[in-house]
Amino acid sequence: MSELQLGLLGIGILVVVGVFAYNKLQEFRLKRQSQEAFGSRHEDVLLGGKAAARAADATRERIEPTLSQASDAAPAAGGALDASIDFIATLETQHAVAGEAISTAIVDSAERPGKAVGWEGYNSQSAHWEPLDAAGEYQMLRAGLQLADRKGAASEQDLSDFSAMVQALASAIGASCSLGETASALQRAQKLDALCADVDVQIGLNLVARGGAFAGTKIRAFAEAHGFALERDGRFCRRDEAGLELYSLCNTEAPAFSSEGMKTLASRGLTLLFDVARAPDGIASFDRFVEFARALAETLSAAIADDNRRPLDDAALGKIREQLQALYASMEQQGIPAGSPLALRLFS
Repeated sequence: MSELQLGLLGIGILVVVGVFAYNKLQEFRLKRQSQEAFGSRHEDVLLGGKAAARAADATRERIEPTLSQASDAAPAAGGALDASIDFIATLETQHAVAGEAISTAIVDSAERPGKAVGWEGYNSQSAHWEPLDAAGEYQMLRAGLQLADRKGAASEQDLSDFSAMVQALASAIGASCSLGETASALQRAQKLDALCADVDVQIGLNLVARGGAFAGTKIRAFAEAHGFALERDGRFCRRDEAGLELYSLCNTEAPAFSSEGMKTLASRGLTLLFDVARAPDGIASFDRFVEFARALAETLSAAIADDNRRPLDDAALGKIREQLQALYASMEQQGIPAGSPLALRLFS
């Protein structure tokens, strides 16, 4: 290799080393400037210290609304809501919230499910759930969407709207929220709807005049003597001691019964109605219903007939009774006996 070549090689090496050193120097300067501009002198929250403690305290002071699976931790004494017919959400706050504020938040909610929603607060003094009272204070609440009624089963949209409603309330009052599985609730809604379809029966016994029309004064006297009272809707109703309707009597023809109208009324047809699912005492109430129909028919010289005016004899009434026994047994098996609070809500 000539001297010229050796010289050029040496110069090339010096140039490469110089460029490398210059780049390293620039890298060091940029790193230092970056630390000065963006570096933090505060303690890292994740590494502990006073700042971490303050951050932890701040987190404990606020309860964010969360959605989780319902648990059995909440007390379940009393209350109208029932998991057998309601989709229940439980809300819990760290500090008591005024019932009035809760009621306002419910009213202000934009979501309105297509089924009835009930609200209850847990009274820590009585250790029972109670209807939400604007004058009370609550740390624990629960809301229940009724899964079925006489109009049908709750839909997936109903459950979605209900979930949005309780989540909005939880956010408004700073509460945690636990809610059951939607799929399971939809299955229960369908089963309840099937039960409603099977047992939602009204039995009507028609009393048809054999000769002259029935006098209103005679109808009223007989009805009141057997514990009926004339109500605002134009029916005579027989109720039990708790005020629950057992059966009712109405005019088959126009007009409806009225206090003044009974004085001049003349009717050729009456209808006795028995609401199977809502009347308490089951088959015993039906027996009293039939007994009253027979007594009234005898007093008015009327025939007992079905809706097609076909006579109903003892054999036909006996078959109806057998069918009702099966329906009542089905309701008992479902834990919803006729005339019970659950039945009154379900068949509404």
